[in-house]
Amino acid sequence: MNAATVSVRQLRTDFRAVKRKIEEHGQVIITDNGVPSYELKPVTPQRRAKTKKASAPDYYARLLRRQPKPMSEKATREFWDYERGNH
Repeated sequence: MNAATVSVRQLRTDFRAVKRKIEEHGQVIITDNGVPSYELKPVTPQRRAKTKKASAPDYYARLLRRQPKPMSEKATREFWDYERGNH
């Protein structure tokens, strides 16, 4: 691939044309006052390692863990007897 050259002014004023040159040639040399100063080329996407997708928290199970435990039948009867004044 042959690199194309563009000036800093072209880069600033007409980026679409510069982008087309990058796509066409693979890279572009940017000149500053006629002196090659920078190199512009496309980024190659890096492949990410597959990670385990984080699952959403189980809010219902969390709610059940935080709920008060139910009273036994005997404890319920004692509570109501106490509330009614039947000690």
